[in-house]
Amino acid sequence: MFEMERLEQILALLRQTQTATVKKLSTHLYVSEATVRRDLNELERRGFVRRIHGGVVLIDGVSREVPLYLREQQNVEAKRLIAAKAAKYLRDGQVIFMDASSTAMYLIPYFEQFKNLTVITNGLKTSQELRPLNHTVYCTGGLMLHNSLAYIGDYATDFIRRFNADLFFFSSLGISEEGMITDSSAEETGIRRVMFEQSRRRIFLCDNSKRGKLYCYNLCHISQADDDISDS
Repeated sequence: MFEMERLEQILALLRQTQTATVKKLSTHLYVSEATVRRDLNELERRGFVRRIHGGVVLIDGVSREVPLYLREQQNVEAKRLIAAKAAKYLRDGQVIFMDASSTAMYLIPYFEQFKNLTVITNGLKTSQELRPLNHTVYCTGGLMLHNSLAYIGDYATDFIRRFNADLFFFSSLGISEEGMITDSSAEETGIRRVMFEQSRRRIFLCDNSKRGKLYCYNLCHISQADDDISDS
């Protein structure tokens, strides 16, 4: 089978399933996993897919957002290291904003070491992870984005404006070479912007795989964040 035929078959399968593992594609195409990886690299170079740990997700031209359950499995060690560094900012009694990013969620286990935290998030999964802890937790509610399990819209932004936070932990899909923090979701960028405005200290959490990446919507320049924590 020629390369172009394989690429077309991979895309045809992904249009049905949205995601696939390298092993599944290898079995489907009757080729080696090494061949599949080369094909996926080519499709990613052309902008059709995004590589994830062990597989691939289709970029469908409408939503470039990788589902949260897949993002949670990407760059795990980097996110753990970032969370350990970010935890040094935590103190008893703080009011904290958290966005719905998978990176911010890795900070949650450190909350157990502190007392009387108030945490506000627009992330459904984030609020669920916070539930077992003995802290005050608010989830904004609003219109839910199914891929990211993030609440957006006027209801969510109005809710956020009721609070003044000591800290805002946030991430995004990328930061450009020029230092602009960017994302593919206008709605989530809007939510982060309101949290940004309502916080005394803004802490950007970004693993090195996101460096040099530019997406459609600008949140702010990195110089406007108070801290930039990476895994390097």
